[in-house]
Amino acid sequence: MRVVASGYVYDAREGPCHQRSCARTTVTLLQDGTLLAAFRRGSERESLDGHECLFASTDLGHTWKLRFDGHGKGDWDGIPGEVKGLSIAETRPGEITGTGFWVDRSNPALPFIHPRTQGLLPMRIYHVRSTDGGYTWGPRQRMETDPHKACSPASAVLLLAGGVWGQPYENWKEYEDESPGWPAASLRLSSDQGLTWPVFATVARHPGNALYYWDQRLAAHPQTGQLVAMFWTHNPVARVDSDIHIAWGTPDGLSWTTPIPTGLPGQHCQPIALGGNLLAAAYTHRRDPPGIRVALSTDFGRTWNRSQEVVVYDSTAGAESGARGPRAQADLWNDMIAWRFGHARGSLLPTGEVFVIFYAGDDLLKSARWARVAIEAG
Repeated sequence: MRVVASGYVYDAREGPCHQRSCARTTVTLLQDGTLLAAFRRGSERESLDGHECLFASTDLGHTWKLRFDGHGKGDWDGIPGEVKGLSIAETRPGEITGTGFWVDRSNPALPFIHPRTQGLLPMRIYHVRSTDGGYTWGPRQRMETDPHKACSPASAVLLLAGGVWGQPYENWKEYEDESPGWPAASLRLSSDQGLTWPVFATVARHPGNALYYWDQRLAAHPQTGQLVAMFWTHNPVARVDSDIHIAWGTPDGLSWTTPIPTGLPGQHCQPIALGGNLLAAAYTHRRDPPGIRVALSTDFGRTWNRSQEVVVYDSTAGAESGARGPRAQADLWNDMIAWRFGHARGSLLPTGEVFVIFYAGDDLLKSARWARVAIEAG
């Protein structure tokens, strides 16, 4: 594999102060060949002015144009709020559905993560729809997540077997909850194109809470429909990250295998189905040397040949916060705010190349960036 092109979706060095920090990057390829890149912008990595934005490219990423800017539009039902991200899916011809992540910011003095309990501010997962390519959007539709609390979406809607929609998400615990957290990765299902979400399946949850399966990313086998999920996996007892884990699900999303390690030493990881049993993984490598990498599997994720990995972004900003040893939970949350790059996502292009998007920069500025990777399976 090799990087054949790279550039910026949005260069934060050229933006105003409320658009200097990008995060939660996502990308979607539409049927007409348009790439849609959505991400959060704000004055800082965690700030009250965080908002979603959407850029589009019709030339495989070389040039980008802004289609939507959510700055100043975070209030919901009269409650001040922050939108932390937006993921896009083309759910039917001429219509795209966005999955949003809204946080209650009615008390601006409260940090997103409680410094003592490690609980999260009130949040909502919502869906919005656009019939003009993302220039305008309909009203927010909140997704029910009971019995789960403190839920955040993991990606855009997936189109599953039988016309069912699947919404991946994870849960943690509420702001004042003193009990130990027990995270789970779940998949909510809708049979009426997102109007209701009555059924959920557990994708991954360690029975003894000895591993945290965070930030699930899913893909589907293009021929069989089998699902695959990859997880940033953390060991709360040893207080260190484990290798990225992987699990496989039935095409309907209802049944999942127990996650197993991949041997990939990373965090956020996006599987990208390439055809047949080829599977790419775009992931964040936080240890030295830090950067964004793409790995390749020829058996749909069961084994990975790290000798074929390609580095799509090499950070030159120094060691990443907390990446060299055990970290307490509270310290880990603070590390996340300080990290200078991450959230790699990707899509297969008609050319057979993989398009990867991520955020990257330094302690003050973080831009949305991209790279195209040619796949050369050995």
